[in-house]
Amino acid sequence: MGNGSRRSSVGPLSKREREIVAMLADGESGAQIAERLVLSPETVRTHIRNAMTKLGASSRAQAVALAVQRREIDWPRSSPATEGLRPASDAPGSSRSGATVRSRSTAVAAGRADTTLTALLADLVSLHDVDGGMIFLTEGDGLSLRQVAVLGDRGQPGRKTPGRIQLGEGALGRVALERRARLVHGSGSAEQTPDRAMMCVPMTADGKLVGVICLTVRPSRLVGRNELLLLQAHAGRVAEVLLSADDDQERRLKVALKRFRASWSSSRR
Repeated sequence: MGNGSRRSSVGPLSKREREIVAMLADGESGAQIAERLVLSPETVRTHIRNAMTKLGASSRAQAVALAVQRREIDWPRSSPATEGLRPASDAPGSSRSGATVRSRSTAVAAGRADTTLTALLADLVSLHDVDGGMIFLTEGDGLSLRQVAVLGDRGQPGRKTPGRIQLGEGALGRVALERRARLVHGSGSAEQTPDRAMMCVPMTADGKLVGVICLTVRPSRLVGRNELLLLQAHAGRVAEVLLSADDDQERRLKVALKRFRASWSSSRR
């Protein structure tokens, strides 16, 4: 298929497939699974491929997320692949504050922050050496991302960008699923330029994934770990503001942007 996704087949996972996907969710490698189940590595790979086909997944991480969504496997007690995806009401030690965070996240997912984030992206694209960008928010299902803002070169609306991404699907989906900043080859502009790089970082707050921010930087700017960490710190602050209960979000975002702008400029020296 054109987008690289797999066509799901009819029928649930087999008992062995569920067992292996659950072990993947717990962070075990194929070799570790083969050793524990006394199977050959090729047999384990075959079970994983079959499970991915049934789930319609294009990666192991996405297979784990989809298996949880379809209730083929339970939420793992400690899972690098699904950390932060557990509903607040199911989380150990959840309280009224956890439910409040969940309700605010629902409001964000429903589109109440779209205008605010579009303005935020316009400000970010105005930074030196930044040519474009995209912002995605986590959908209410907790397993997909919805594009809420995209700007290309010179701050003009971008095109040819996905409107919805499954967690674990492609580079952006992996950023969300793994909650790890990545430097992605290409551009968020209307015309994809291979010599540019896109900094993609997760927005997280209170242990919850809120979305992903991506900025396209010019070839003249060498992007290092410091820049990724700066953007990730800013993305975390944005997530905190979005989940806050007060009505002063716009001012707080402007304050956060001012600090980020100063740090961004200093990182070039």
